[in-house]
This record gives sequence, C-alpha cells and structure tokens, in this order.
Amino acid sequence: MITITGPQWAQTNTDISGKTVLVIGGGGGVGEGVVRTLLDSGATVVATGRNEDRLNTFAERISNRALHVATLDGLGADLDEKAAALASRFGPFDGVVVSIASWGEQGTKPLLTITDDEWKALVEDNLTAVFRVYRALTPTLAPGGVLLQLNGLSADIPFPGNGVVALGAAAGKSLTRTLAAELDGTGLRVYEVVLGVDRTRARQLAGVDNRRWIDGTEIGSHIAELVAGTSPLTGEVLHYFVDKAVGPVTTPPQF
Repeated sequence: MITITGPQWAQTNTDISGKTVLVIGGGGGVGEGVVRTLLDSGATVVATGRNEDRLNTFAERISNRALHVATLDGLGADLDEKAAALASRFGPFDGVVVSIASWGEQGTKPLLTITDDEWKALVEDNLTAVFRVYRALTPTLAPGGVLLQLNGLSADIPFPGNGVVALGAAAGKSLTRTLAAELDGTGLRVYEVVLGVDRTRARQLAGVDNRRWIDGTEIGSHIAELVAGTSPLTGEVLHYFVDKAVGPVTTPPQF
C-alpha cells in the first residue's frame, strides 16, 4: 500500500476510519487520486464507472481490500435500482462524491456549429446525469453525510470551443448550490468544489503534465477533511481549489 503525503495546507492524520464513501467516476481522471487518498485516510470506498473492464483494471492497480467497484451509469434506466442495491450492500454512505464530465465526441467546435445531437449528448452527459445521480443517491446518505460535486473552472469563465461543456459546468454549479439550499436544516452537507487544472494519470501517460497542477490525491485530502467534518470550510457550500499551494478557499480566482 502506498502512503500518501498530504499537501502543506492539509491537516495531518485525517482519520475517516469506519466511514464509507461512494465516488461516482472514481475509476478515472481526478477520481483515481481521490479514491487513493480516501483509502489512505481509512475509509471504505466504492468507486463506480460505466466500464466494467476499466473498473476491474483500476481495482487491480489500487490493490486495496477496502476498495470496491461497481458499474453505474448516470443516464441508465437502472440507475435507481443500482443505487438502492449499492446502498443495501455498502450504505448508508457517509459521503457521495460526484465526478462526472464528458468532452463528447465532436471535438473542439465553435458554439454555433454544434448540432442538435451534439448539444443533447453533452447536456445529458454533463448535467442530466448529475441531476439523476443526485436524485438517486441523496437518499442513501447517512445522517450528516456529504454530497459533493467536483466541477471545473468553466463553471465560472468562458470556454471557447467547448461552450456546451461550460454550460453543463455552470448549470451543475447552480444545481448543486440550489440543492444545498433546499437541504439546509436536514443535517446533510452539500458541497460544490470548483477545480483548476488537475494532474491525472491519463494526461501523464500522454506526456502532458505540470507539477503546478492539482493532484487528485490533494483533492482527496480536502474531501477527507469534509467527510471528517474537520475542514475549516465545512460550513461553506462553494469552494475553489485552483492554487495547489494555497489549497481550497471560498473566494473565486481573479483572472
């Protein structure tokens, strides 16, 4: 097992032993680093994705008995059924982390050249799937549990060539903040974490890397603190994690 060294801004020895966290999209991109840190912090983690073979390869790579994997499609007709089955087997969940994003198959295109089919697919993958996951999995949270969306800076700034992706990010941010307001007073905690550029295994394998980018494991440190209830941002819904040296803050970056 690899012991992860936390960032300087993080608290030391965050312990979430006995907690169970479901990470939607945990098998790829940012999710992998998040899963690694949650496991290192003592949690049982259930990582989901749409591709069973990829999930199994991921589980073999992580090689931790506290990790479980399961297929789950935010747009699938069986989403509610699978969510209930996961809750029955592993729940109630102390945290549900939603890391859903799709660039689509259309490539970089000016907004006004997007076809109806491309628009529909991007909106469904980046927004409808998030809504359906919220609806299906919020009831599976334990009292005081955490529901958290990982989002990108296109939620706040223009994203030429990927306008519909930006639309999904901005709408997802609004969706999450609205849900937080509606659930206020229930004891559940809802968070929106807007990220800067992140380092992922896929990017590194493709030769695209920058040590100033945010590691998924660092994002996991923040999530572990939120699940533990020890983060200084525990009482705030909207977080920005753009500068890896500074760590998560509540104020948006200035461009």
